[in-house]
Amino acid sequence: MTPLRIAVLMNLAPRKLGSFEAWLVALAREALARGHSLDIFGREPVHPVIAEQLLSLGVGWKKIAVLESRKLAAVRRLSRDYDVLHINLFGPRNAIPLIAYAAWPARVLLVMRIAVRDPQALPRPFAYRALDRVTLLRVASVAAVSNYVRDQVIDRFKIPFPKARTIYNGIDTERFHPPLPLPNRAGAVRVLAAGNLHAWKGMDHLFRSVATLESGDVHLRIAGDGQEEAALRSLARTLGLEKNVEFLGLRSDLDELLRETDIFVHPVVAQEAFGLAVAEAMASGCAIIASRIGGLPELIEEGSSGLLVPPGDAGAIAAALRRLVADRAERERLGANARRRVVEHFTVSRCVREHLDWCEEMAHGPGSK
Repeated sequence: MTPLRIAVLMNLAPRKLGSFEAWLVALAREALARGHSLDIFGREPVHPVIAEQLLSLGVGWKKIAVLESRKLAAVRRLSRDYDVLHINLFGPRNAIPLIAYAAWPARVLLVMRIAVRDPQALPRPFAYRALDRVTLLRVASVAAVSNYVRDQVIDRFKIPFPKARTIYNGIDTERFHPPLPLPNRAGAVRVLAAGNLHAWKGMDHLFRSVATLESGDVHLRIAGDGQEEAALRSLARTLGLEKNVEFLGLRSDLDELLRETDIFVHPVVAQEAFGLAVAEAMASGCAIIASRIGGLPELIEEGSSGLLVPPGDAGAIAAALRRLVADRAERERLGANARRRVVEHFTVSRCVREHLDWCEEMAHGPGSK
């Protein structure tokens, strides 16, 4: 097979060291092993640990300002240097229409890692929706991180079914793993929730559920920051949870936090594309409580590898917490099954392999240069 020149376009948070960053390093390593070359473009520098790992592989990182300039000539010059432009963590708008139209003869592959917003819940101007559709029709192929997102893309934008596929996110199961041996913890059951503190994350419902439990049953830790933090701190005081809730801020040691956790709760109330933090918690052997919404039911097998609850239902979250707080054996069963499910279906090695297979298929398929 002819070696490919691949450009990966990503916008990562430079303070974060998580599964997307691990995926990027693994993708670079596997691409080089297959004989391809790979460069990475981003809006901001990657985390120093990731930068060092990429440098050791000889993989370049370049600022993506050339694309945001919206200059057709600049994009055309860039595209001539690559066979495949692999776009991650961008919505269909932004610079992507420019890339899609100007990049020929390079093949543009778009990864949809976010759910398409419900047009009934958030109406958008017709011109925006039309631009989204034209963009998605123009790219060579679209990969969604769940069947839920794939079906949304096909239904809303009317793109041909063969043009869209699902490539699930992948977890580094060597980094995210259960504690060995399993600890015999005394005292309150340790509960963790992680993510950006925005209203759609549903943390307020989790707080209200914890407030109904017996005092001292659980110790809730919140990893993340965001615009709702002040409101959540105020809610914790109002509910009398100051001693039960601990705000940890943004953390890059989520793997270590998860190994100290008995139950991971993901109470989102809006459409979740996949649930990366949930998958990381599953790989770490935590018992899972998550909303039955978006792509989460594809990740969690109800009653086997976790418990699913209706979105926004504090009572259901509380009932699930009571069940697991009272039954350590059930927590351990769910945690072991969760770990097994991720190892069998959602590893970073599988994800990287499928992404590079996709690049090779598209680069050498019909219409390629």
